[in-house]
Amino acid sequence: MGLDLAELFNKYGGDKDRNGYSHLYSILFDKMKNEQLNVLEIGIGTMQPNAISSMKHYMPDTYKPGASHRAWRDYFVNSSIYGMDIQPDTQFAEDRLKTFLVDSTNADAVKNVMQELNIKFDIIIDDGWHWDTAQKNTLTNFFPYLKENGIYVIEDIYPNSNLNSSTPQVIKNIIGNYEHFFVGLKNNQCVIKKRLINTIGNC
Repeated sequence: MGLDLAELFNKYGGDKDRNGYSHLYSILFDKMKNEQLNVLEIGIGTMQPNAISSMKHYMPDTYKPGASHRAWRDYFVNSSIYGMDIQPDTQFAEDRLKTFLVDSTNADAVKNVMQELNIKFDIIIDDGWHWDTAQKNTLTNFFPYLKENGIYVIEDIYPNSNLNSSTPQVIKNIIGNYEHFFVGLKNNQCVIKKRLINTIGNC
C-alpha cells in the first residue's frame, strides 16, 4: 500500500500537510487519483531570498522547489502534473511532471503558455502569490482553462482579504454561477467546482 497524501507532502518536504490542507484534498481527490488527469499547481516554491512568496526563510535550506508537485505526481499515478512559476530556479522536468516559467497574473503570458500546451486542466491549485489581487487575476486568467466539472482551489487566503467569504461576490464576479465554498479555520481556502448551481425550484 502506498503513502497517503499527507505522507507524500511530508516526504517531499512541502508545507501543505503542516498548513492543514491534506484532509480537504483527500476528500476532494481520493476518488479521482487513479484517473488520467491534467493537474496544474501554480507556485512551485522559489528559494530566491528576495522573491515574493520565497520559501528561503520559511523552509530548511534542503528544500527543493516542486515538493508538492512531486507529491501530486506520486498521488495521481496516471496523471500529468504541471507547474507554473515566475522564478527561474523553480524550473525542472521529471517523469509526468513539467514546469513553465510564466506570470499567472499576466493575461498575455497565460494565453501564450496555454496555446503552447493546448489542453484544459481537471484540477488547478493556486499556491502562487498570496495576496488578493494576484489571486483574483490568476483565477480570471486560468478559470477558462478548467474543464467542466473540474476543481479549482485557491490556497492561503489571508484574513480580511477581499477574497474572504464575507465578500463572496468577489469570486462570483469571476466565475459566475458555478459552485464554490470557503473552508479552513480562517476561510483560508476557496474551492470552486466548475459545475453550475441548479437554482430551479430553490427558495
